[in-house]
Amino acid sequence: MPNRGSALLFGFLTAACFGCERRLGPQSAVMQHVSGSLIALSTPNASAAARWYQEKLGFHLVKEGQMGKDLRFALLRCDDNILELIQNPAARPLAEAVPGIKDPFEIHGIFKAGFTVHNLDDVFAKLKQAGVKIDFNTTQLNDLGLRAFGIRDVDGNLIQFFGK
Repeated sequence: MPNRGSALLFGFLTAACFGCERRLGPQSAVMQHVSGSLIALSTPNASAAARWYQEKLGFHLVKEGQMGKDLRFALLRCDDNILELIQNPAARPLAEAVPGIKDPFEIHGIFKAGFTVHNLDDVFAKLKQAGVKIDFNTTQLNDLGLRAFGIRDVDGNLIQFFGK
C-alpha cells in the first residue's frame, strides 16, 4: 500500500498532469457530457466490500450474485456512480502475485479511484467520524484549484475525494 508520502506525491503528479491538460485546449467534446463514473474492483469478499461501500459511502446495492462457476459479484450505485465488485477465488493480492511490488502504482494500470464532491470538509468529517481509514489529510492541489484527501476502503484500495 502506498505510504502517505507516495500518496501525496502521486496526488501532486495527478494535479500537475490535469493542470497541463487544462492549459492545452478546449474541453473534450466527449468528456463535457460525462456526469458519473464506473469503478470495478477485484475483492476477496464481494459481500463484505459491498456492505462497506453501502455503510461508509452511501452506495446502494443494485444486484449481487454468482457469475459462472466461481465468481461472485455485487453491483452498486450512488447517483451516477457505479461500482462493480468481483470476487474471484483465483485472484491474489498484488504483493503475492508480483513479489517485490509494494505499491499498486509500480504496475501500469489504475491504482486509485476518486470522486469530486461539493462539500469536501463535510465529507471528510463524516468519513472520519464513521471510522474510515484516512490515508492522507486534506491538502491543497494548487494546479487544479482544488483540495483533496484520501481514504482506504475495506480492501486497502486508495480512494481520493476532491473539492474546493
